[in-house]
Amino acid sequence: MAVPRLFHAPPPGRWISSLLCLVVLAQAPGEEPVALPTTTSLTVAALMGSARASHPSLAAVEAARLVAAARYDQAGIWANPELEVRLGKTRPRQDGIERDRPVAISLRQRLTWWGTRQARRDVAQAQGGIADAEARVAGLLLGSEVRRAAITYDIAQQAATQASEETRLAADLLRLSQVKADAGTLDRASLARLRLEVTTATLGEQTRQREVKTALALLRLWCTPDLPEGLVIRDALPSWPAPSSPAVATELNQHPRLQALTAAIEAAAATVTAERQGRIPDVTLGVFTDREADRDTYGLTVGIDVPLWDRGGSAIAGAEAAQTQAEALRRLERRRLQRDLSEALGNLQSAQDEAQALAGQAMPAAEEMIRLKTAAYQAGEADLTDLLEARRAIHQVRADLRAARQRAALAQIDWGLALGDPALAAGSRP
Repeated sequence: MAVPRLFHAPPPGRWISSLLCLVVLAQAPGEEPVALPTTTSLTVAALMGSARASHPSLAAVEAARLVAAARYDQAGIWANPELEVRLGKTRPRQDGIERDRPVAISLRQRLTWWGTRQARRDVAQAQGGIADAEARVAGLLLGSEVRRAAITYDIAQQAATQASEETRLAADLLRLSQVKADAGTLDRASLARLRLEVTTATLGEQTRQREVKTALALLRLWCTPDLPEGLVIRDALPSWPAPSSPAVATELNQHPRLQALTAAIEAAAATVTAERQGRIPDVTLGVFTDREADRDTYGLTVGIDVPLWDRGGSAIAGAEAAQTQAEALRRLERRRLQRDLSEALGNLQSAQDEAQALAGQAMPAAEEMIRLKTAAYQAGEADLTDLLEARRAIHQVRADLRAARQRAALAQIDWGLALGDPALAAGSRP
């Protein structure tokens, strides 16, 4: 049986659609989500608290824990006694013998050896451990999805703010160029080109605003419909620590997914023990009484299963195979987590280096270039084409910087998923 790869970020083309499918199922009709404070500034922790309170997956795993607890209680209950009442009527085959109406009552109790009952309770207890670990896995996945939605919203807000600024600058440039055109120092074709730039910038701003609304709608589906317009998430983009390999190797052993598989191994081992203990036959003790016309009979009965057709060999072999499979799945999952961890850490460091290079080198150079080109255009020392090319260059640098920061933030979530600690994705913007 293959283990699903739960800790990989979907490809960019499928990420939003997958998230939409999840959040549509995240809140059943009629549910009352937890209300958040009516403020325009929240933290990711507050959003996650609301999502955990209303998400049905966590309710499902909690129900699984209750089922496991009920099975544990059931495993320790004695078998019900069996009461049998027999009523009869005799028909003599010889003359002179009176008819009789015999009555018989018997009470039997099936006794299971103490070791067998304890082994069954151990199996139920191990199943409860699986439910606890699966609850932590579900919380881990839910937290990562809320963080992804928060990052998407924050990046969309940044893009919308930048698009608004670009529209304003394009309008200012158009007004400046209109003065030049009225003075006869700028041709009408260049002025029309600037009008096209303003129209394009306005359309881009509207698109970015729609993206903000879409991202906010996703957050509302995850958390609560009461999230206000203009919401600001203070810690949406995380910081980027540099983990050490020894710490990573130690923390990986505490991953909820590995703990769930470890619990599955323990449950399989307990099942093997229970099947072996089940080969010891149960004993049935009973008492009975028979009442006839001329006599009363009392007695005791002892019954025992005879392992003639079923000696439990197949059940034991199946339980041992399940244990071997669980051990193999745990080794496989650990390798996958190690691979995911390496990929996420590499993506994190790459995106962080790119963001730092863009912010520390490319952005200052682009800002200096646009400043010089704008001053030269105002002084009539540069043409419009050079200024527009400079504007496009700085717009591209800003877009690349946002994309690098988003990739770094998402890579850190993948890193936290691989380590089994969603809090690793939390932090303040660097």
